[in-house]
Amino acid sequence: MAGDKDASAHLTVLGPDWHTDPYVLSPGPKSLLTLFGAEHGLGGVAGYDAAETTDEDPERVAAVARLTGAYLRTELYPGNPAWQAARDELAAGPDPLGRVESK
Repeated sequence: MAGDKDASAHLTVLGPDWHTDPYVLSPGPKSLLTLFGAEHGLGGVAGYDAAETTDEDPERVAAVARLTGAYLRTELYPGNPAWQAARDELAAGPDPLGRVESK
């Protein structure tokens, strides 16, 4: 997962694309969820009294939870359609929260 606005100057000077390097550079089948407008922390809270996130968006937190659960259900139970259904739901609206790429 990556936020397309996650500049993370404290981690890298390469900009938001740096967070997608594991997907882009590593071999093997995988998927990448890119959340539009998301900054560091993808809309969540890293921990109690933590200030790492720069993006506190409850809608993104819910989307990350739904998509993560759906991905795990399909990976753990091959044939389960949850991941594809969650991907379809993400792309269906007029203003999607993000996109999923797979290879």
